[in-house]
Amino acid sequence: MRIRLLVVALLIILASGATGAIWLYNTLWGWRSSAKVEVEIDKGSSARQILGLLEQEGLAPSTLASRLYLRGWGRGREFHYGRYVFDAGMCPVDVLETVLDGRVEMFGLTIVEGSDATSISEQFVDLGVGSASEWSSLIGRVDWIAAIAPEAPSLEGFLFPDTYIFAVGTSASSAARHLVERFIEVWSEERLDDVEPWGSSLETVILASLVEAETSIDSERALIAGVFLNRLRRGMLLQCDPTVVYALKRRKEWSGRLYRVHWEVDDPYNTYRNSGLPPGPINSPGRAALAAALRPESTPYLYFVAKPGGGHDFSRTLSEHNRAVARWRSARR
Repeated sequence: MRIRLLVVALLIILASGATGAIWLYNTLWGWRSSAKVEVEIDKGSSARQILGLLEQEGLAPSTLASRLYLRGWGRGREFHYGRYVFDAGMCPVDVLETVLDGRVEMFGLTIVEGSDATSISEQFVDLGVGSASEWSSLIGRVDWIAAIAPEAPSLEGFLFPDTYIFAVGTSASSAARHLVERFIEVWSEERLDDVEPWGSSLETVILASLVEAETSIDSERALIAGVFLNRLRRGMLLQCDPTVVYALKRRKEWSGRLYRVHWEVDDPYNTYRNSGLPPGPINSPGRAALAAALRPESTPYLYFVAKPGGGHDFSRTLSEHNRAVARWRSARR
């Protein structure tokens, strides 16, 4: 009789275990969500709160089953906060693994070489990353680059142009800091020990921004850097049109077209009126422009003028330059 009771009890336990296993499998692997759902998991949310949210959003029908999965398969792992997008037809295990792995919704953007801090800020604001006032404040975080350029007036020039992927919900501060860290990484790669610096790090970045604004032709970058350096060493005005454009933009006077009268604008960035380099970079130079500014080409040229078909015509003397200007103006007519 006792043996029969033990057998019956064992059968009941096995049956219950099998029923529980079937229920767990059907609940976690066999069940499917019915619609695409976006979920925001706030930083600091507890596991209990997250599981309750997933059940509330129709992504996991049983909090108990989800907790059993975490104890059996998710031991030692933690949920990640952020914004998630779950497609229709996902099973609860896939949902749980997505949050455990931190596969949050991402977005990408490309910052083009030569973009200034204002346009970069606008790109992020348009994507919902921070506000204009927040970015305006962040551009002043010069402490982030104190080890490289302690005298820099702002982060202009130090927000590296590249293609980036960010998690939705990234703060403006984190995004800006990431761009600066990318600049520092590239700067460290390009500024090798065998390069004899001609000026400070800030001066080099300023020159790189002028080169970036003047040409997109790789073969001209170091040559234009050399021309600007020649003019600096001779005490000549740089007379760089992009600095005047930048001056007008910062004064909110830029109308989209540059005229000779603008050469007289009273602004420290106007290199037609002020000698030497401008106070800071005028845009975010890319790797090639930074490399050119670090290694300017030794050249006898002091002048250059844009050619209608692209590129520049370089001259040694003012008379040669004036003839080149007249020639290319005539060609444009």
